[in-house]
Amino acid sequence: MKAPSTARRRQHGAALLIMMLVVLVAATAVLVTKLNSNDARARSLTEAQDVLARARQALLDYAAVHPDFIPGETARLPCPDIDASGGLLEGESHTASCGAAGETVMGRLPWRTLGVTPFRDSGEACLWYVVSGSYKEAGAASSPMINADTNGQLQLYGIEAGTVITGLLPAERPVAMIIAPMTGVGGQSRAAPSGSGARCSASFNAGDFLEADALSGISNATLSGTADAIDQFAVATGYNGAHNDRIATISRADLARVVTDRHDFDSNMRALGLAVAACVADYARNNPGGGSDYRLPWPAPLGLANYRLDAAYDDANAGLLSGRLPDFVDDSNAATGNPVSQILAACDSVAVPAWTPQMLASWRHWKDHFFYAVAESYAPVAPVPSSCTTCLTVNGGGQYSALVLFANHRLATLGQVRDGPPIDADTKGVPDNYLEGGNEGLMPYASGSVDFTSQTPTATFNDRVFCIDAALNVSEC
Repeated sequence: MKAPSTARRRQHGAALLIMMLVVLVAATAVLVTKLNSNDARARSLTEAQDVLARARQALLDYAAVHPDFIPGETARLPCPDIDASGGLLEGESHTASCGAAGETVMGRLPWRTLGVTPFRDSGEACLWYVVSGSYKEAGAASSPMINADTNGQLQLYGIEAGTVITGLLPAERPVAMIIAPMTGVGGQSRAAPSGSGARCSASFNAGDFLEADALSGISNATLSGTADAIDQFAVATGYNGAHNDRIATISRADLARVVTDRHDFDSNMRALGLAVAACVADYARNNPGGGSDYRLPWPAPLGLANYRLDAAYDDANAGLLSGRLPDFVDDSNAATGNPVSQILAACDSVAVPAWTPQMLASWRHWKDHFFYAVAESYAPVAPVPSSCTTCLTVNGGGQYSALVLFANHRLATLGQVRDGPPIDADTKGVPDNYLEGGNEGLMPYASGSVDFTSQTPTATFNDRVFCIDAALNVSEC
C-alpha cells in the first residue's frame, strides 16, 4: 500500500482543524449563552432586591408617621389591596375588608395608600404583600394592643435548607413580607391590566403569581385564614426555575425602632405615665368616706390569659399589694364603695385634664408595660381616715400611697423576653422580663413598707417610676 500523498495529508489536517474550530465555536457559543443567562439572572435578582428594598422602606415610612395622623396610635401597617371590589382605587388598602381580628391577610402592595407609584419586579409584575394580623391597620379588626413587644405571625422557610430560616423564635417572626413574583413559571397565567389607567394585572389570584414548594408543601399563594395562626412562606436562596418568588421581610425590631426612635417617644411615655398615675389618684377622690378616705385599688394579676384585652386588666382581692396596673376595679369597689368602674377608661378628664382620648388610646397599646403597687395603709381594706402608717419609699426616701411603674424597652443585657398567649408561651407574667433594680422582686408583695428603685437609665435598668404621695399628689420620682 502506498503512503498518502502530501496533498491528501494536508487535506486531512485542514479538515481536522476545521472540525476543531467548529467544536470550539460551538463550545464558546454555549458558554457565552450560559454566561449571558447567568448574567441576566443576576441582574434580575439584583433588580428584585432593589425594588423590594424600596417597597419595604415605603412601608416603614408609613408606619413611622401613622401616629401623627391618628394621635395615641402606635406603628401599624396597612392592609393589602385585596381585589377590585369595594369601590376602592387600584393600589388602595382594603382597611374595612381585611379579615377577622388576628387574621393574617395577603394581597397586592397598596402602593397608592403608601403614596408611591407601583413597584414592579424584573418580570413586570406588581409586588405582593402579606401583613400579620397582629399589626394590620384594619379598623375594628385591628389588634387592640401593638407595641415594641408585639410578635409577628409569619415564618420564612428555606427551600435549600429544608427548615425555617427566619422566625423560628417568636421574637424573630416577621410582621410583614413583600413578595416579588418574578416571571411566570409552571404555567402561571397573568391577566393584563384591565380598565382605564390600570397599572397592575387584573388578576388577584395569588396562584397566578406565587409558587408552592412541593417538598415542604408550603404554598406562598395560600394562608391559613385563621386568627392568631402562624403562616409560612417558602423561598429559594439561589436561582430556582420552578420557584422564583423573592421575599423581603419586616421584623418586630424594625417597627420597634420606628416607634422608639421617634423624637417624641420618651416625652410621650413620661406624659402617659404621669396621666395614668393622676387617674389612679383621682380614684381615691371618689371614695364615699369623705376627703380623708384615700384608699386605692388592688392590683391586677401579673399573669393574664390575654394581655391584649382591656378587660384582662381587672383588680383582684388576692392578698397582694402589687402587680399589673388595673383598669377594672370591681373587687376594690366592693370594699371601698367607690362608684368608679374603670380607673382609665372612665377617668374624669375634668379632674385630670391631662387625660385625653389620645392618652387612653396610648395606654391601650402599652398597658402590659404598666405595673402598680399600693401601700398597705391605702389598700381597699385599710382603715379610714387614710394616713401613712405603712407606706412605700423610693430609693430609701419619701412616703407614698402608691406607685405606677412603666417598664421601658427590653434590655438585651438581661435577656428579657416578652411573649404571650394565645400564640406563644407566657413570659409576660414574669416580672424580671420587665422590671429591674430590685423592683422585679417586689412584684408581688403582700405587706409591710417596701422600697422601690428609680435611677438614670443604664444597660441594666430603665424603669420609670411615678409616685402618688399621701395627699394624692403625682410626680415622677
